[in-house]
Amino acid sequence: MDHKVWYDQEDEIIHLEFTRDYLTTDVPFIHKKLMEFGEGKRYKQMVIQISKTNKVENRETRELSNQSLRDAQITDVAFIGGSAANRMIAKVLLKTGNLKTNGNFFKTVEEGINWLKSKR
Repeated sequence: MDHKVWYDQEDEIIHLEFTRDYLTTDVPFIHKKLMEFGEGKRYKQMVIQISKTNKVENRETRELSNQSLRDAQITDVAFIGGSAANRMIAKVLLKTGNLKTNGNFFKTVEEGINWLKSKR
């Protein structure tokens, strides 16, 4: 698992940075980290950097990821970068209600963090 997942104590935001394609086998580790980092926190918000992700493996990967975000009760996600295809998938999930989360797209992490803080 070489994707990066961490909790920013100062901004109170979970960060996920994809470093390659996103595979179904990556989901359990990310799920575990979301649950761990979100436990007892007053804000359940994330920055997801998708600039280095060329593709999401398949539908199962997307469905398991959505379940992870629901389980962790993530309320807001700032997506940073990403290909047109990945942005389209994220937009469809947000608009169809499959993911009960507010989401938006940004060019920089700083813009994403500022947007997340404005949602509090």
